[in-house]
Amino acid sequence: MKITFKPLFGSVSALIVLSGALCQTVHAQSVLVEQGTAILADSLGANSGPEALPVSYAVSVDAGIYTYTYSILNPTGDVLLNNDGSPSATPEIVDAFSVSFNTTAPNAYIAGTQAGGTSDQNNGVAGLFWSFTAVNPGTTSPVLSFESYLPPTLGNANAQDANPPSPWSSNPNGQQVPVPSVVPEPGIMALFFATGLVLLPFRTKVLSFLR
Repeated sequence: MKITFKPLFGSVSALIVLSGALCQTVHAQSVLVEQGTAILADSLGANSGPEALPVSYAVSVDAGIYTYTYSILNPTGDVLLNNDGSPSATPEIVDAFSVSFNTTAPNAYIAGTQAGGTSDQNNGVAGLFWSFTAVNPGTTSPVLSFESYLPPTLGNANAQDANPPSPWSSNPNGQQVPVPSVVPEPGIMALFFATGLVLLPFRTKVLSFLR
C-alpha cells in the first residue's frame, strides 16, 4: 500500500507546490496603467523654467489594487523670489506635496498605505499630504505613494515650502496628476436627477406650446 500511494502523494505535493508558485508569479505581475510628468506652476503662474516643478507619476494595478506614485523634481536654478517677484541668489527647496481627492469616498483610499514621506496625513475630503526632507535644486524627492481600489482620473496637486515661489499648483496654471476616480456623492446625483424630473413637465409643456 505504501508503494502504491507514495507516487500519488508525491505528484499531488508537486502540483500543490507548482500551483502555489504559479499563483505567486501571477500575483506579482503588476500592470502599468499610465505614467508621465505633470508641471506644477509657481505662485506667480510660471509653468516653465526653473521655478516650475515637474512631478513624475505612475499608476499600476495588481489584483484589483491600484498603486499611485509621485516624485517631485526640484529643477537646477530654482531660487527664492524677492518681494517684487524677481529672482534672488538663494536656492529654493521643496518639502511637502499633496494630491486632492475625497479619501472618504468608498474604495478611494486603502487605509494605512500612504508612504514615502517623513510624515504624512490623510485630510479626508481634501486628499493626502506628505512632508519630506528638503529637496534642493537639482535633486528629486522620495517616491510618495498610496493604494486605492479605484482607477485613475485627473486631479489637482500642490507642492510647498515656506517662501515664494511656493506654493506650486496644478490649478490654475499647472497640470493635473492621476488620482482615484471618485464617484460623486449620492446626494449630488440625486439632486441632479430630481432637478431633471422637476423640469421635465415644464419642458413637455413648452414643447407642446411650440408645436
